[in-house]
Amino acid sequence: MVMVTFTWSELSSAGGKTYNLEKSKLVLSTARQQTFSEFLPVRAVVEPEKTIFIDAIDGGRVEQVYLQEGALVEKEQPILKLSNTSLQLTVLAREAEVSEQINNMRNTRLALEQNQLSLKRDVIELDFEVQRLQKRFARSRRLVEQKLISAQEFEEIKDELDYQKRYRETVRQSQEKEALLQEQQLAQLSQSIKTLENNLAISQLSLDKLIIRAPVSGQLTFLDAQVGESKRGGQRLGQVDLLNTFKVSARIDEFYVSRIAAGQSAAFIQDGREHRLIVSKVYPGIDNGTFKVDFSFATPESREQLRLGQSLQTKLNLSASENKLQINNGAFMQTTGGNWIFVVSTDGSRAEKRQVRLGRRNPQSIEVLDGLAPGESVITSSYASFADADQIQLL
Repeated sequence: MVMVTFTWSELSSAGGKTYNLEKSKLVLSTARQQTFSEFLPVRAVVEPEKTIFIDAIDGGRVEQVYLQEGALVEKEQPILKLSNTSLQLTVLAREAEVSEQINNMRNTRLALEQNQLSLKRDVIELDFEVQRLQKRFARSRRLVEQKLISAQEFEEIKDELDYQKRYRETVRQSQEKEALLQEQQLAQLSQSIKTLENNLAISQLSLDKLIIRAPVSGQLTFLDAQVGESKRGGQRLGQVDLLNTFKVSARIDEFYVSRIAAGQSAAFIQDGREHRLIVSKVYPGIDNGTFKVDFSFATPESREQLRLGQSLQTKLNLSASENKLQINNGAFMQTTGGNWIFVVSTDGSRAEKRQVRLGRRNPQSIEVLDGLAPGESVITSSYASFADADQIQLL
């Protein structure tokens, strides 16, 4: 804080007050025409562009914790182990049930195959019997012509041959239908067995999921698990951040929510160089009077020297750059509100109060809309001690 030593005297003719102040204790600024833009200083943080969350699938009791927060992990690396007695018993019961059903189905398949073999044997035996009767019928025909056997005996042989042929045809048709039905039943059994085996594999996979593994390679930045603790199904256990892509995020006062949109530019200084950022996302929610903004890098090399968690002093542009008349920002605004200011005379001996109209401002400069000319000098330090003065004598 600047301490100002002053005296004052009444100006009878003007009806105002004049203060005597040491010029060296004041802060002066010259009105100048130069590039002006509104910007907001923002404290931003380097964050991972992509985060993968880890949740408990079936829940259970934490048996072992293999890694701690901050550890670098490879994909599929074990992080912790859960136990779930209920799930384990369910899987064992399902394994027994599946095994029993598979055995039953295999027995059914065997019975169908044996029935098919039996029908084939019947057809073979009937073929043999028909062939035997055909030979006997041929011999009997010659014998009956020679009247060595009776016509009745010949007719009996012929009737038996016809019967065996019809019976064989019936058995063959039955065999064909049985074969078709068996083929369909075996296909259904095979599909049922496959479905049961898949269900068993899924149940066994549920047991495998009790070992919580890293979903991707990266850094384990969050882990909420203590040995002996119970976790519900779907409960958040941790997160892994990808280390190969970054973004910059910041929380900004809700006063500026209507003035910030995707595509606006920003910048930060790193190793003496300015690096440009682009607003990539403005989150809609307001939390404790602030809202979140994400920035992407305008050029890939801007992220090379950054680290996760690093803070960046960022300048967020609220307007385009324009050539404007401006003065330095200062504590005088707290008293005048930008409606008036002390303007220093050309010889530097005094300063007089003047009505002005000031516009936009940033932490460094204030836009002058009316009341000042380029080159004029003004007092920009605090007016708290002489706000009621109309003129100041500079010593």
